[in-house]
Amino acid sequence: MSSIYDAAGCETPVCANGTPSSRDTVPIGVRSMQSLHDGPAQWLALALLQLDQMLNTAGTSDVPVLRNVRLLVSEALRGTRQVLEERTDSPAEAPMPLVASLIELGQRLSSLTGQTLCLDCSTVIPDPPQPVAATVLQAARELLVNTCKHAPGARVEVALVAAASGFELTIRDNGPGFDPLVVNRRHGAASGLGLGAIPERLNRVGATLNLQSRPGAGVRACIRWPARGSEPVHGDAQIPQWLSSP
Repeated sequence: MSSIYDAAGCETPVCANGTPSSRDTVPIGVRSMQSLHDGPAQWLALALLQLDQMLNTAGTSDVPVLRNVRLLVSEALRGTRQVLEERTDSPAEAPMPLVASLIELGQRLSSLTGQTLCLDCSTVIPDPPQPVAATVLQAARELLVNTCKHAPGARVEVALVAAASGFELTIRDNGPGFDPLVVNRRHGAASGLGLGAIPERLNRVGATLNLQSRPGAGVRACIRWPARGSEPVHGDAQIPQWLSSP
């Protein structure tokens, strides 16, 4: 049985109904870059955070070793980001049920980062098509890793519940939140990487993302499959409809 890292680490292009489409739809190079960003680059960034925390509490004799390790990890991350900048989608078939994969993802992130994650995943939800499950897992990982990076120490709640003929996956935290306009400028969809690329990937499998936040109010992200009508419209034309303030 493969881990969640393997399950959500590479992409099979799919149609809106959740069935695979031609692999020519998404160039191999683009899929590789997205996998590199969503996998190794994210884990290296988390490793740096862990090393920084250790340096703040380490004894004098441990500091030189930790600094050398941090330098190596930093160089690895720098090189990874350089490749991404020079060549700027991505889930393969999920070998585990969606519920089990989400639980494994939460447990893995919690053990790696020390973040408090509360998981509430219903076991009565029928498993979606594998391309849908893998895409949702990848989106969940991106959202959770962002939380671990930008809201360390926050309480994170992950809930998967049945909705209509599919499910709703909600990820929320009580961290510092953010300004949607600022985040949209920084993580637009043009690069095909990161937060801004999640809605497009989900749309390919007939799912939607609604992400709400404001400074001081935490973050709430809701993934729905299948999509439920049109996304809510808000007044700021500079912010995409999937990103808004509560």
